[in-house]
Formats: sequence, C-alpha cells, structure tokens
Amino acid sequence: MDPVRIQSIDTQDMWDLLKGFPEQWKHAVELTDDLQISINEEKINNICFAGMGGSAIGADILRAYCYHTCPYPVQVIRHYEIPQWINEHTLFIACSYSGNTEETLTALEAAREKGAQAIAVTSGGEMMVKAAKEEFDYVKYPAGMPSRAALAYSFVPLYRIFQILGFLDEGDTALLETHEFLSEQVALLSDPDDNEALNLAEEVNDTLPIFYSDSTFMEPVNLRWRSQFEENAKTLAYGNTLPEMNHNEIVGWERTVHLTGRLSLVMLVDKEDNMRVQRRMEIVEELVEDQTASLHVLKTRGSSRLTRMFSLIQLADWTSFYLAVLNNIDPTPVAKIDLLKSKLAEA
Repeated sequence: MDPVRIQSIDTQDMWDLLKGFPEQWKHAVELTDDLQISINEEKINNICFAGMGGSAIGADILRAYCYHTCPYPVQVIRHYEIPQWINEHTLFIACSYSGNTEETLTALEAAREKGAQAIAVTSGGEMMVKAAKEEFDYVKYPAGMPSRAALAYSFVPLYRIFQILGFLDEGDTALLETHEFLSEQVALLSDPDDNEALNLAEEVNDTLPIFYSDSTFMEPVNLRWRSQFEENAKTLAYGNTLPEMNHNEIVGWERTVHLTGRLSLVMLVDKEDNMRVQRRMEIVEELVEDQTASLHVLKTRGSSRLTRMFSLIQLADWTSFYLAVLNNIDPTPVAKIDLLKSKLAEA
C-alpha cells in the first residue's frame, strides 16, 4: 500500500494516533503511578460503570478482564437511566472522554442522588466541573483526539482503580508487558508493504464481517472489532458470542444462499477460553465454513491476560484503518454521529 495514498486519504492522521498508541499507554501508566482515591472500600457491594461509545469500551474490557477476580458484580450501562439497585453501596464510575456526554452526565447525576460513591474518568468538560464542585474523585487525562483512539487513557485509570481496591490478580508487570508488546507489534503493523492487518483487511473487504468469541473474557474484544470497523471503515459489522449463539443463531446459517460470497467470519480465540467453548468454536467453523467468503481464526498473544486482550484490540484498530484506506475513506470523521448530535441539540 502506497504511503502517499494513505496520507492523502487519512487527512486527520489516524495513522499517527495508531502508531502512537504504545506511547499513549506508557504515558497513561505514568499519569496513574501515584493515583489515590478516597473511596470507602467497606461500603462497596456492587460496581457500575457508565459511558458511551469509545468512552465506555475501557470499562467493558475491565469488566471482562476481572470476570474471575472481582468479588462484586460489575455492570456497564450505556444509557441515561440507571438500574434500581444502585444505592450508597455502589461504586459508580462515570467515563466520558469529552466530559460532556449527555447520557453519562444524566446517569452520574442520578447515581449521586441515590448516594453512590462516584469517580469520574474524563479529559474535562461538565463532568470535570461537577467532580470538582461536588468534591468526588476524578482522573483527568489529555484531550484532543477521538475517544476511540484514546483507549489507553480511558482504560489504564480504571485498571489502576481496581488495582488499588485489590480486585485484580495482575499488576504493574502486566502493564509493562503490554506496553512492550504493543511497541513491538506497531512496528510490524505500520509497514504498508505487507502486514497482518492489511492482509486481513483485503480478505474481508466488500463483505459483511461477522465476529465470534467466547462470551466472557473475549466479549469486549469482539465489541471493539465491530465498533472499529463501523467507525473507522464505515462498514457494518456483526458479532455474537459462544456458547449462546449455539442455541439460536447457528440455525440461521441454514439460509444464506442469498449472501453467498458476502460473509466473512472472524473467530477471536484465547487460550483460556472455556474448553467446551473452544470445542464449540471448532464445530461452528466446520458447520459454516462453506458459506463464508473467508474464515479467519485470530489467536491472542502474550503471557498476561491483559497483553492477550490488547494484542487483538491493536490488530482490530489497524485492520479497520487499512479497510478504510482500501475504500478511499478517511477513518477519523464520523459524520452520521455528528449529524445525530446536532439534531438532538435542536430538540
């Protein structure tokens, strides 16, 4: 792929943001090295994150990451309204890159009214003002990029909070390993002549990509692939998780003749996926392979769970970028989101 062509299409430098992600990760770790929170741990009975879009994906990743280590139920809401069970025993963490996300601000206000302990994770905006005025904890990180490209800034503070509270079984070593892995891989993935992400983008181009994964650890990785394809490449993407899809969706593959040559299947696999789920995924491959234009099994890499998650997240970011460029699409603008917000403002 011609670097000159990339530069002419990528007018807002998503390329530089992807190349700079390892350094963003390192900076986020440094910013939170001495993080302190005033949360009363003894009052916590449940945890709720609130956020939308790229601001919420970090919470989803952490929720899945601590699936087997956090002693309390964890939920991520993407809505104005909060669950009835939120009360003074809830740790409510509001995530908004801009600090002005109306759904998240509304949910935060409702949680505060119910007595929840709160933490804001943001770059500023109304959320920052609210945290300062009401004197609850906040973590501030740099502004100036699309929220989906600021994942290290939105995830690492959440990781640190759970680390402080003792909800994780991996610590600083996992953060360091992940930084080293991301740095090594970005050198490979940014080679425009030949790399794994570019090859995958070429394989799935002009198809509907379908992503399958285990429903626990890998579920937010699945979500990240879909959302990056949609926002960066402006391409509809679909996904589901196992074992649930084995009880319904698998039957839907019986009538795909009208979609012949139009479906690509991407299996997202981790070595710690439930053993029965691993076998189910193998059987799904066997059952649907003849009905796909291409089928890809992507396996996580790295030692720690954290590194393994981000190994495929980084690949998703680059693959969606190259898919955009292949179709002469600038990956950064999200015109329909901007139009939707402007129409909401009119109302």
